[in-house]
This record gives sequence, structure tokens and C-alpha cells, in this order.
Amino acid sequence: MKSFFASFFGTIAGICVLVGLSLVILVFLLIGIASSNKGDVIPNRSLLVLDLSYGITDAPPQFNPSDLLDSVTSGEEKRVTLHETLRAIASAASDSRISGILISGNAFPTDWASGYAALREVRDALMAFKASKKPIYAYLAAPSTRAFYVASVADKIYLDPEDPMLLHGLSSGRLYFADAFQKYGIEVQVSRVGKYKSAVEPYILDKMSPESREQTEALLGDIWRAITSEIEDARHLEPGSLQKILSESGLIDPKTALQQKLATGLKSLTDLIDELKNEYGTDTANRTFRQVSVTKYINSLDRNLPTSEPRGAKIAVVYAEGTIIDGEGGGDYLGGDRLARAIRKFRLDPDVKAIVLRVNSPGGSGAASEVIWRELAAAHKVKPVVISMGTVAASGGYYIATASNRIFSEPTTITGSIGVFGLFPNVQKLFSNIGITWDSVETTPYSDLATPFRQKTPDEMGVIQKYIDQFYQEFLEHVSQARNIPVDQVNEIAQGRVWSGEQALKLHLVDQIGGLQTAIEYAAQLAHQAPHPKIAEYPARQSVGEAIQKALSGTERPPVSKVDPISRQLQLLEKNLRQFAGFNDPMGIYALLPMGIELN
Repeated sequence: MKSFFASFFGTIAGICVLVGLSLVILVFLLIGIASSNKGDVIPNRSLLVLDLSYGITDAPPQFNPSDLLDSVTSGEEKRVTLHETLRAIASAASDSRISGILISGNAFPTDWASGYAALREVRDALMAFKASKKPIYAYLAAPSTRAFYVASVADKIYLDPEDPMLLHGLSSGRLYFADAFQKYGIEVQVSRVGKYKSAVEPYILDKMSPESREQTEALLGDIWRAITSEIEDARHLEPGSLQKILSESGLIDPKTALQQKLATGLKSLTDLIDELKNEYGTDTANRTFRQVSVTKYINSLDRNLPTSEPRGAKIAVVYAEGTIIDGEGGGDYLGGDRLARAIRKFRLDPDVKAIVLRVNSPGGSGAASEVIWRELAAAHKVKPVVISMGTVAASGGYYIATASNRIFSEPTTITGSIGVFGLFPNVQKLFSNIGITWDSVETTPYSDLATPFRQKTPDEMGVIQKYIDQFYQEFLEHVSQARNIPVDQVNEIAQGRVWSGEQALKLHLVDQIGGLQTAIEYAAQLAHQAPHPKIAEYPARQSVGEAIQKALSGTERPPVSKVDPISRQLQLLEKNLRQFAGFNDPMGIYALLPMGIELN
């Protein structure tokens, strides 16, 4: 017995020591982060480095605990927001300490980061920076289409001499589960409105429907033409020449890129660093040229500013990012209740003079979209509400955008998809194959309407279709009233069809081509807060303390950062399967962009 207690209390003591040491290490990590951020001094003749591999997000990134050690070693977070990037570029133009900009890294889409709409706004900011007469350099190794799209505005573009350019064009594909479901006894019943509403197709077909292929080809064609024409303008190429080069070459080797004026030089990174050292001076501590990242530059600008929400009159910028689901949401999912609560707070705050809603969402739950729309509509009655569409603002994402004074989108924004569907899987056959059956007692004919353990009857599907038709009619009426378009005409351009931002402007589904900064400036004018409004963001950047609390509770799933081809395909499979987690509408009714309508 004595040995038992000795062992027991020894174990407890060991655990206490381990926890204590962990806390001490954590404190030192936090002190390291704080001290590294405070010690930023920007020397004269520095280059602002825009590293595209960081990923440019719309919403302020929530601090990832797995980045703690990395933050200590580098002195910064490896993520940056669109608003911060635009501000850094604009400030650098008039900052005597900044002598130019260097674009580096490769841009790959990760969840909601580095979409073409955000990259176009960054690109426009770089074009405006040129008025300062300061140079823009770019160094790229095997650049993706996204990276070269941004870097194409540079005065000098250097490519690694050995790596080809990975400008393949755009593609959009998806996985189809119908045969697998049939094999294992999973049945999916569908009710929908809109012949182009193809979000249900992966569960009931083995390939794209003709309507889905038609809209996808048109969408990708619009976006690709916008991208290639802007690259051609920047590189002073003949219209259509980039498409010709890509069609003939497949992969563009560095020498061909130089011959075709896509690049101005071929250099190794070592040679470029030496050249920039000679031109701008040496950072002896880090043995490189004088430079500052976007994150450190923003930290230096904000050093003397309060960290809390600004006081007095301000503009609220609210980020609606992710698939819309019922409830609180979290991770990749946008909770309707949580977002509505934030909008309500800003509506009731007399200091908030206008609301800018940045939408980067494919839609989702019909009920949750309605909850958000109602709160925005209430806000719209008492103060200006301006919509800024990001990479995607479709279906439920477009639904919520109709409660506004004005809608801005980029030409490459994916929008529209005005349609509704219901998706109802059941496992009756699967369970029957292994000897499990379902039986129940009901007080009404529809008491177990939502059960997944049996097939729905034709009468039940009729009830559901009636509700879906009603929701679709409400969707049409919202659009009709907001856009001043007759309902019949809205129905013609709806049908669940996806449109590019450029086409949406022609169809009067949006008001103006422009990005987040343009929307903020417009809202500031309406609210008489121009030209330099104070900004309050939701969600705000997460503090380290909040991140640690979430990490200890185990509620945060760290983001996937792998970008190699195999990992990307595995992520695609996971994403398609995880889509089921977003099907939580209480009635099973969804206004959701077709899965797979994304640019790879």
C-alpha cells in the first residue's frame, strides 16, 4: 500500500512539474513574440516584401497556436489580410523609408485565401503605387497563375533559371459519389428549383449535367479572359498572345518566358539578393538586403495606435466568410446566428455610421441565410449597408447581399446561383443489408419527416417541394425589390445559374466593379466619414490569449497548409466529404453554390 501511494503521488507531482514547465515555456514564447514585434525598426532604403506564399485573407486570421514557435523565430505571423496589404502598399508609396516593393513567393488558394478577387485588388494597389516612381521587383520560382497575375505589374520580373512557369489556365472539377452511394446502399432524394442548380449533382450523377458544364465553361471563360487580358496589358503583349503561348507550350520554360517578354531577366535568388544589397544596402543582422515584410510594416505603422476598437464615429467592416450554416458556425463554416448577432450589435451602436459586409461565401443553409438577411435589412433601414463581394458571393451569399445600398464586385467574382435545393440522404438500404431496420410511431403523418433511416414518400417530397418553391419565390422577390428588376426577368437570369462579376454587372445583379477599399470609401461618403474613416472589423484579430484558450479546449482545427498536388487532391476529397457537415438546415433547404465551381 505504501508503494502504491508513493507511486500515485509521484505521478501527480510529475504531472504538476510538467504542466509548470509547459506554462513557463509558453510565457517565454509569448514574451518572445511581444519583444520581436516591438523591436521592429525600418531602416531607410528598405524594400517592402510582398510574400504571396503567406496567403491573403479577407477576414483577420484567427491566431493559430501551432504558429507560436514560428512567430518567435520569424517575429511575425505568416498570414496577412487584404485590408492590411492594401494599406501597406498605399503607405509605402509616400514613406521615405521605403524605396520600392519586391514581390516573391507563390500564391496557391487555401480555403478562403488568395482568391482572384482579392489578388486583383492587390494588383490594382500595386498599379497605383507606380505613381510614386518607386520600382517594383518580382522574383518567382515556378510561378502559379495567381502569382504571375499579381507579379505581372512589376517593372522587373526575374525568374529562376531552372523552373518553368506553371501557367496552365483554369479548371474546375469535382468528385461524384452516386455510384459509390448505390454500391453501399445510400440513397439521396433531391428537390430543387433551377435547372442550373447543380450542387446536388455529385450525389445523384456520375458526371456533370449539360447545364452544369454550360455554366462552368462560361464562368471560367469570363474569368480567364479577364486574367489574361490584364496580364497582356501589363506586359505590353498583343491581345490573345498569352493564350497562344500557353496552348503551344503547355509549360513555359524560363528562356521562352524571357523571349516572349513575360520576364525581364533570369537570376538565381542568391544573385538577386547580392544585386539588391548593392542597390539598397545590407541588413547585416540577417545577411540580406534591407527589407520589411507587410506584417512588420503594418506593426510599425500601428505601434502608437490603440489595440482596442476605435472610439467615436466609425465604419464597421464585417466579414461573411465560409459556408453558411445554422447556429454558431466555426472553422470553415459561417454561423448564421453569430453573424446576425454581430450585425445587430453594429446596428444598435450609434458610433457605427455604416456597415460594409465583405461576402466571401458560396451560401449554404436557407434558414441561416434568412436570419442574416433579416438583420442586414433591419440595419439598412437605419444606416448605410454596402456590400463588397470577394472571390465568391453566390446563392445564399448573394441572398444576404440584397439587403444593401450598393453592391461592389470584381470581374472575377463568382456570384449569382439564385436557386434553392433540398438534399435528403437515407441509409435504409445500407442498414437493411446488415440486418438493421427502422420502425416508429407518429402523431401526425409528417412527424418523422426528417429521419434518414427510410426513403421519403411522394407525399412527403411534395410537401418539401412546396416549401422549396416558396423559398425560391422569396429569393426572386428579394432580388427584384433590391435590384429594381421585374420578378419574371429575375427568374430568367436565376435558375441557379452562376455568373462572373463582369456578367453580373451587365445583368444588374451588382452596381459597380470595385474591391473592398472602394466599398469602404463609398460607405464613408454615405456616412459623412470620408476621406479617412475609422474602421472596426468583425471578427477582430484573435489575441494570443484567446488562441491559447481555444487550443487547450481542443476546439480549433489547425489549417492545412500543404500545397503539393497529392495533398491538394486529398484535401479536395476531404472537402467534398466534409460538405455533409454543412448540411444542417433544420428543413434541409439550401441556397448553396455548386460544389466544384472553384478555380484550380
